[in-house]
Amino acid sequence: MSTFSPKALFIDRDGVLNDLVDRGDTFSFEGKPIRWTAPFHLHEVRLKPHAEEALKLIEAKGYLRIIVTNQPDVATGHIDPEEFERMMDVFRALRVTEVRACKHHPKDGCFCRKPRPGMLLSVADFYNVDLFRSFMVGDMETDIQAGKAASVQTILVENPPDVPSGADHRFANILEVAKWLP
Repeated sequence: MSTFSPKALFIDRDGVLNDLVDRGDTFSFEGKPIRWTAPFHLHEVRLKPHAEEALKLIEAKGYLRIIVTNQPDVATGHIDPEEFERMMDVFRALRVTEVRACKHHPKDGCFCRKPRPGMLLSVADFYNVDLFRSFMVGDMETDIQAGKAASVQTILVENPPDVPSGADHRFANILEVAKWLP
């Protein structure tokens, strides 16, 4: 009896599949100025122009497409929980296998919040994913750290090439990743 384990592409949401939102010079989180954030409202969700094409190509190459995203703005009150679900429906409607979101505050210390590997490992266990044939793609070093902790290859996108990273691979965007994937 043969057991098949699928390969997966774990995909960060904000900055990879959709644009970040420019909050200007006055927005801060816990006293730290932050200019670019995730969308807080449905009308702010803007998919990257190549996101749907990339997901279609990734699917054709036989990968499960798993969105794994930190969304602490729900815990901090920046996003209304019902509005969050409406925004997530945009992503659930894409060619993805599953969407997982950690809505915990960064100080909660939960295992699912990247850079910890909880979301990746939970989904991998559910689908019996072959982690050694899988990848994590994100735009932040926390995505890369989560991928490394889950024993998958890591891909950094949308980041200037001169920014140091522990990523195994770097590409300009998710479409370039999709074209490169074996």
